[in-house]
Amino acid sequence: MRFEQTPRPDQTLRVSARLVTSSTILHLSADELERTINQEQTENPALEVTEQRICLFCSTPLYGQKCTVCGRFAQPEQQGQEDTTHYDDSQWRQQQVFYDIDNYSFTEADHDDDFDPLAQLPSGETLAEELLQQLETLISPDDAPIAEQLVGNLNGRGYLDISIMEIAAHLHVTSERVEYVLSQLQTLEPLGIGARNLRECLLIQLQALSEQNQTHPLAFILIDRYLEHLGHNQFQEIARQIKVTEQEVRQGYLYIRSTLHPHPAYIYRSATQDMHGGCDAAYIRPDVIIRKGENGFEVELMEEKRYQIRVGTNYHDPVRPTEPVNNDIQRYMYPHKVRAKFFVDCINRRWRTLRRVAELVVEFQHAFLERGVRYLLPLTRAEVAERLQLDEGTVSRATANKYALLPNGRLIPIADFFDGSLRIKDMLRELIQAEIPTRRLSDEELARHLATLGFPLARRTVTKYREEMGLGSSRERG
Repeated sequence: MRFEQTPRPDQTLRVSARLVTSSTILHLSADELERTINQEQTENPALEVTEQRICLFCSTPLYGQKCTVCGRFAQPEQQGQEDTTHYDDSQWRQQQVFYDIDNYSFTEADHDDDFDPLAQLPSGETLAEELLQQLETLISPDDAPIAEQLVGNLNGRGYLDISIMEIAAHLHVTSERVEYVLSQLQTLEPLGIGARNLRECLLIQLQALSEQNQTHPLAFILIDRYLEHLGHNQFQEIARQIKVTEQEVRQGYLYIRSTLHPHPAYIYRSATQDMHGGCDAAYIRPDVIIRKGENGFEVELMEEKRYQIRVGTNYHDPVRPTEPVNNDIQRYMYPHKVRAKFFVDCINRRWRTLRRVAELVVEFQHAFLERGVRYLLPLTRAEVAERLQLDEGTVSRATANKYALLPNGRLIPIADFFDGSLRIKDMLRELIQAEIPTRRLSDEELARHLATLGFPLARRTVTKYREEMGLGSSRERG
C-alpha cells in the first residue's frame, strides 16, 4: 500500500512497506503476534528468540505443566534457544530515523528496502489493511490521513465510532472531504462497513443488492422508517400505517433477517476463518496484567516477560562492519540482519506504546479498578492520544484485540476502559434483575429510573443498551 503526499517540494513522503508492517504488528492480537514471531524466527537466521516458560494467563513462572497460582495448564512447550543474554538495541537504534519512533502516522521519508517485511506477517490481512488498500484506488493521496482516521475508528462491529466533524477538526480539513472519503469506504466489502448506525448499515447493503437483483418491495421502507417497530415485532402496527397486510410485513422482515447482516465486521472474520480452513480454537489470554502494588496499580506486559528477542551477534554489524564483507556468509547474513533489526524494533515499539497507553489508562481509571464498573470515568482514545502525543490511530491499534487482567482476576478487553456505557448497563441490569416477575419494566420506565439515578437517557438509548446486553423487552421477559 502506497499513499503519495508532497508537503514540501524538497521531500517526497509516502507510506512504505516498513511503516505498514510496523502499524500491523502493533494491531496484532497475542495469538497473531505469537505466530508472527515463530514464522520470523523460522525464516530469519539472524533473529534470536528466547521464550521464558510462564503461565499465559497470570505470567507466573512455570516449573511444571500446571500453574501454581491460577491452576491453568501450560501449552505444549516450543523448542527454543537457551541463550538468555539480554539484548541491548541501543547499538543500532540510531539507524531507524525514517519515522517517529512511537507514532505510526502515514508519513515517512522516502526509503527503498531490499525486502518486503509484509511477507513476514501471518497469511491473511486484517480488515483495516484490506480496507486501506481498497481505498487507495478510490481516493487521492491527499485524502490518505482521512482514510486512516476513518478505518482506525471502526469498532468491532464495523461501525464508525467518531463523527465527521471530529475527524474534520482533528485533521483541519472540510467535513465535505471527510464525507466523500466515508462514502467511498461505504462502497467496499464487507457491505455496510463504515456505517454510523444499524439503519445506515442495512440501507447500504440493501442499496448494493438492489443494483444486482430485485429486493423485497417493503424492505427499504421497513428499514428506513420502521426499524424500531421491527425490533419490537410490531408487525400489525406497521401494516396498519403503510396499508398492507401483516403477512407482507412479516415476509419483508424475514427477507431483512435472512439477507442483510447487522455487523459487517463479523462477516469478514467468518470469511477469513473459512479461508484458512478454520484455525485451532484459542482461549483468550491477557496482554496486560494490572496488579495492586505497594505504590498503587502496576502494569506488566505479558509478551515482554515471555519473550527476549534480539539480533544475533555472531556476525559483523551490517551498519558499522569491522571488516569488509568479503565472504559468502557475510553477504548472505547482511539482508537477514537488517530485517531482524527492523523486526526487533517493531516489537519493542509495540511494547513501549502498549505500556504507555496502559499506564495512562490505569492511572485515569483508578476508581474503576478499586471500586468497580460504577466508577468507570468517561475516556476516549483521542484524549489518550493527546496526552501521550500520539496519533489517534496509533492508540486505536494499540488497544484493538488486546485484553487486560484486572487485580480482581477478571479478564476484560482493553476497549472496555473507553466504553462509558458500561456503568449505565450495570445499573440497567440491576434494575431488570430487581423487577417483579408479574410487572416487567418497559424501556420508557427504565429510562425514567435511570434519570432519577443521574443518567438521563432517551428511551431508544435504553433499548440499544438492553439489546447489546442480550436482554429481551418487557414483553419477552414477561
